[in-house]
Amino acid sequence: MSISVVMPAYNAERFIAAALDSLLPEAGPLDLEILVVDDHSTDGTRAIIERYARAEPRIRLLDNPRKGIAAARNTAVEARRPDADFVAFLDSDDLSYPGRLTRQQALLADHPEIDVLYGRVAMFGRFDPVTLGPLEGSRTKVIRGPYLQSALYRAAVFAKVGRFDETFRQGCDTDYVLRVVEAGARLVLDDGIAAYYRRHDANVTLDTAEMRREFMLASLKWAARNRLAKRGELPEVFHELFLRRDQIEEDLGA
Repeated sequence: MSISVVMPAYNAERFIAAALDSLLPEAGPLDLEILVVDDHSTDGTRAIIERYARAEPRIRLLDNPRKGIAAARNTAVEARRPDADFVAFLDSDDLSYPGRLTRQQALLADHPEIDVLYGRVAMFGRFDPVTLGPLEGSRTKVIRGPYLQSALYRAAVFAKVGRFDETFRQGCDTDYVLRVVEAGARLVLDDGIAAYYRRHDANVTLDTAEMRREFMLASLKWAARNRLAKRGELPEVFHELFLRRDQIEEDLGA
């Protein structure tokens, strides 16, 4: 079974090498490709990707001329290997939890009725370049939310649900989870940690006003679609998945 990992990248020269290094240990045991989409970076990001791609043929560099993260994800999903069984995500400033893809692939292989698996995310502030995780003593918070970097999708889900909505700047992951549930895909929550979410001075989510607006927009779009379809309440998995992001940020001390 093969996995395509989607990694959008924009001006991530401080972080992307560690993100790739966190995935590569699983590239040997797994049939893995890593699709890195350069969103027209103006720093050294592209050169770092090119260096990694020369050394590791399973890394592919794709272009997304400053269209944003949703478009970058669409570019990679559509360029994945045609025989890919699963699609995973990792942002270029985050880190894949050790063994995450192996564990999640095994769970989906054992449970063909599950379409999408979401794990937990450990948010942290101080990075240890040796362990590729939180520095000892760094404040961390393990959470569950609609964070794509914790998810493994069956590739067939994208034909059913469609593309990421490119009108969102940082809310396309929230919108997509809503549409996955609406489409009737079976989404299950895994208690294992799937990713480390690095908090730093360039996080898009530091713009909390925009984050709230986009969460509200995704919610309003969901409400409009479901009003027209006369659907009832979303299943319990939806309520378990969504947390108050402003409270998360406050608890972490970010």
